[in-house]
Amino acid sequence: MEADVRKPYCPPGAESEKARTYSAEPTDSPKAHGGAGPAPPQGSQAPPATPHFEGFQRATQLLGEYKEYASYYMATKIDGIKASVRNVGIYAGLGIAGLMAFSALITTAVALFLIGAAMGLAHLFDPPKYWLGFLIVGLAVLILIGVGAGIGLSKANAGFRKATVDKYEQRKRWQRGQFGRDVEQAAASAETKEAK
Repeated sequence: MEADVRKPYCPPGAESEKARTYSAEPTDSPKAHGGAGPAPPQGSQAPPATPHFEGFQRATQLLGEYKEYASYYMATKIDGIKASVRNVGIYAGLGIAGLMAFSALITTAVALFLIGAAMGLAHLFDPPKYWLGFLIVGLAVLILIGVGAGIGLSKANAGFRKATVDKYEQRKRWQRGQFGRDVEQAAASAETKEAK
């Protein structure tokens, strides 16, 4: 009896084990259904969106809405500030122009007055001495300016001095109400103690 060399040796009972085939994929895997995943039941619709996803969408929408409102508010505030600055610039320019015009008007009026006074004074002499009239009027104006400046400075210094004295007197009154004595009384008391 000759052995069949074409078939490999197989122990008894192994052929029945070999005949069993096991599927490596579960029946509900995508490969088991041709790569399309578990077959959905016939006539069913897509599952509705979860409440968490709807809340996220609503929060995103509200965030965009409030962002637009905040941007709108900031734009209106910035435009208001720009308008205020523009108005201040316009009014400042008008004020400067008006001040220059008023100063020129006052200067012209004063010059005409002084020239007229000098020429009228010059005609008091025979023959008219215009140089003497201009000299007298100019000197009188300088004297008046000097006297006015001196009086104004003395009054201003007196007002500043009085304001300073009143400020420290008020502070000493507060010290007497708060501590029972002021700084001068405390200094005098300390000097008396040192003398003893």
